[in-house]
Amino acid sequence: SSKHQGEFMNHSISLGLAQFTPTKGNIEANYSKHVDLINQAADKNIRVLVFPELSLTGYEPELAKDLALNYASDVLQRLQLLAIEYTMTILVGAPLKTNSDTPELALIVLSPDKPICHYSKIHLHGIENTYFTAGTQYQILSINSIRIGLAICADTTHPEHIQKYVELHADCYLASLLISESGYENDAQMFADYAKQHNIPIGIANYCGASGTYICAGKSAFWNSNGKIISQATASESTLVTTTITF
Repeated sequence: SSKHQGEFMNHSISLGLAQFTPTKGNIEANYSKHVDLINQAADKNIRVLVFPELSLTGYEPELAKDLALNYASDVLQRLQLLAIEYTMTILVGAPLKTNSDTPELALIVLSPDKPICHYSKIHLHGIENTYFTAGTQYQILSINSIRIGLAICADTTHPEHIQKYVELHADCYLASLLISESGYENDAQMFADYAKQHNIPIGIANYCGASGTYICAGKSAFWNSNGKIISQATASESTLVTTTITF
């Protein structure tokens, strides 16, 4: 990547993490919450905005099949128009229809200048195995010469996942997830350790409030490549966490 072509090739990108409380299974209500946060991000010139796991439906695996979307779904088309309007790449969570019997647990990428694409969770967890089909493909987003590795929740607890992105020359690692209050402390330590070990910035977008059977921890955050938190939300507010990374 261009960052290896000498010290004068500085690239920077402004990243955002969207934190909110979802409405169970109500795509339209959740869409409205997405729009509010997207508008806030546009005011801050955010170029890449990541939402939590299954952000358009809430974390409701047993509803996934009935709520599953495809690229042509109206809500994704509307989000795509916002991506174009704001020159912002928007990553939203939803069950995505597949050829198999169950949808994939997807992070859908709405770009201002490319067709819709997605990353699907590779490492399903617990009951997700009943309601979803696992993804198989790693997905690097390349924006402004910066390479972003994508992850969804339990993917991050498998060290080989971030390792694979490092081997693919990712410049940062962004995760769309749901972390409960009880799990946050351990996970935050894990992200700090990964950032230091791999010398890579990490961002996580989490819910606040309740989703599915979980009380979510909020505290969406960015860690720098030294493993230090550089920007973090509180536990309970609907908000945007932002940072700019430069290479």
